Amino acid sequence: MKSNTSETFQTADETTEYRKEVLTPSHKLWPTFRKKLDDAITTYVDGKLHSRCRGDLSLTTDILRSLDNIDIKETLIFLKEYGGHCDCKVIMNLARLWNNR
Repeated sequence: MKSNTSETFQTADETTEYRKEVLTPSHKLWPTFRKKLDDAITTYVDGKLHSRCRGDLSLTTDILRSLDNIDIKETLIFLKEYGGHCDCKVIMNLARLWNNR
C-alpha cells in the first residue's frame, strides 16, 4: 500500500505541490518511527517492563506529526490494516514487518 496525498501551497510568486507519504516498513523513516514509539511506550517499574499504551493511537499520532512529509491519516489506516489498533499493537503486530526490513 503506497499512496500519496497532494497539497498545493501558493506563495506570491509560485505554486508548489507537496506530496505526503505513507509510512511503511520500507520507508526510510520507519526505523526512526519504530525507535521513537518504542521509547515512548515502554517504561520499567521495579525492574519490570510496563507499557504506557492508553488503548489508542495517541503516541503513534504524536510521533507521526514529528516526522516530515508523512500522511498521518493514510499511515494510521495502513497500521490498522496490519493490526495496529493502539500503540502497543503497532509494536506487537507490526514487529514481523520491522524484523523483515
